Amino acid sequence: MRAILLVTALTLVPVAAFADLAISGQDGKQVRAGDGLPMVPTPDSVATIEFSSSKAPRVIGSIAVCSTQMGPPSALAVAPDYSFVLATCPQKMGADGKNVPENKVNVIGLDDPTRPKLLQTVEAGVGATGIYLNKKATIALVTGTGDDTITLFTIKDRQLTRGGQVKLEAKAEPRDVIIAPDGNTAYALRFGDAKVTKLAIKGDQISRISDYTVGVQPDGGSISHDGRYLFVNSFGGVPGKTDKGATTVLDTRTGKLTDVQEVGALPEDVVQSPDGKYAAVVVGNGSATVKNAANYTLVYGKLSLFAVSKGTLSLVTEARLGHACQGVVWSDDGKRLLVQCSVERDIRTFDFDGKALTERPEAVLPMVSRPGVMVTAKTR
Repeated sequence: MRAILLVTALTLVPVAAFADLAISGQDGKQVRAGDGLPMVPTPDSVATIEFSSSKAPRVIGSIAVCSTQMGPPSALAVAPDYSFVLATCPQKMGADGKNVPENKVNVIGLDDPTRPKLLQTVEAGVGATGIYLNKKATIALVTGTGDDTITLFTIKDRQLTRGGQVKLEAKAEPRDVIIAPDGNTAYALRFGDAKVTKLAIKGDQISRISDYTVGVQPDGGSISHDGRYLFVNSFGGVPGKTDKGATTVLDTRTGKLTDVQEVGALPEDVVQSPDGKYAAVVVGNGSATVKNAANYTLVYGKLSLFAVSKGTLSLVTEARLGHACQGVVWSDDGKRLLVQCSVERDIRTFDFDGKALTERPEAVLPMVSRPGVMVTAKTR
């Protein structure tokens, strides 16, 4: 028995054995004519990716579970110690080959990041999309875009137990939810009716406090490390400021906007650097969603980097991306970024020196299915 236990222990590869880790979700259900590929689904997966500011990304592990490209890149959450990942599943492929709403959340164990294991599957609201873990990894919130709900789960020993749920107004369509660093408050981003709802967390229950207005079609966001400012991407801009896609900053103490930055059509992800000094925004920019589109060689997505200071954003630099790009993560030292581009089905590498972005084409990571969401423990 002792020999068997020793062999088992030696086969486990702890997180500490790797450089930085990113968790990436790939969606194979988005079968689209014009991609130059057979009209059949490819596998959904959640992959573990090793990378650093001096090391090209490489997939070190993968598991065949549902993932998504639909909605903001907020369908994954990873524990601070990388012991587990939560992955939402808002869609499944029906018997007729068409995608239909789903409500699942999968719990994936990372005892060995090279061999992720499915530990549990639970049900949240219909169209389960945005998910967020508190800093202690004891509470998770999940949005239901199809039934306008926010569902709370308590977590113990990597097992989820369903707690309270908030039902929002019809067609609120909450796409993302963000827990403040204090763990007692959260913010639901309502794409359908242009609101942000502040929520209170107490034990295994969740309740509604108040609503804010940040812009039209708020899609996804993040929160400052001190919890003071909420960064929100709004597809429809901000009335009186711009009707283009915008990244806005909300002061959570006053409920007022402190900045509005017009960034372009379809801002997908907004992620702060680990030190909180910068924010990376991935912008679709009207780029094509299939390779045979008329504008495929004319319009590209972009990665915009902003300096963050007291509730304001100042553009530092931008870089051209591919098409319909999605999630972004930072290396732990803030010197490298990975960006998902769904049409090309790849993950791209950029270096950042505080002033400029430099793309590393030799470090492109190809994926089988469309990458749609990506996180690290420090960047969401």
